[in-house]
Amino acid sequence: MTDLFWSTWEIISLIEQAADQNAIQDCLINIAKIYGFASVFGGIVPPGDMRNSKTEIQARAVVQYFPKGWGARYVDQNYLPRDPILARLQKDRNAFSWSDGYRSCPDPDNVRIIGGEAADFGLVEGFVIPITTLDQRTAALSFGGARDDLSNRDRSALTFLAHFAIGHWLYLRRPNLTRSKPLSPREFDCLLWAAEGKTDWEISVILGISRSTVTKHIASAREKLDAVSKSHAIAIAMRLKILC
Repeated sequence: MTDLFWSTWEIISLIEQAADQNAIQDCLINIAKIYGFASVFGGIVPPGDMRNSKTEIQARAVVQYFPKGWGARYVDQNYLPRDPILARLQKDRNAFSWSDGYRSCPDPDNVRIIGGEAADFGLVEGFVIPITTLDQRTAALSFGGARDDLSNRDRSALTFLAHFAIGHWLYLRRPNLTRSKPLSPREFDCLLWAAEGKTDWEISVILGISRSTVTKHIASAREKLDAVSKSHAIAIAMRLKILC
């Protein structure tokens, strides 16, 4: 096994042991530092027209870690509804870089002002990971720093860790925690192939079932494992030795 593999699972173990939001925040800050980032911010993505209320932001956030002064500046200047990254998150569920978010922004003034001021605080480039929850809300984590020179391998590992951290955070916020139910043979097969990196379509070909049936089985497995995403379900299943 590679050092990256073991480092990833050591971090997952720490996230899993986190008993509250503060502990999860500490894990995410540690992850940001490991991957060379100076900031990490994230939680439930607000609607694009949400007022920039500090209380509202805090209610949705799992982590707010910035260079000194940037968080207060962002709130004081009411940048949230104008943020190019938030605008991109309203329509894109794939991971993207800050520069991609800036390029897709229809208002160059927002890019110039917000991107320029962020750069003054050392936040020039970043990597954003959207996560769709079981109830179809969108969560996201945004890592920022002087540069983003992650390899594709690092991006994959960081994306996996982000899904697991957000999943555990949302799990802790649930009013009623239930015991995991056993997976059906078909749910197990679908999750096993998903853990191998296969898409729903590829799994449908392998198992000789429809793509929609694969999607249904994976969604059911997520619910039984109290997971909020496919990656979260895979991580839980591996921890419980359901997948080996």
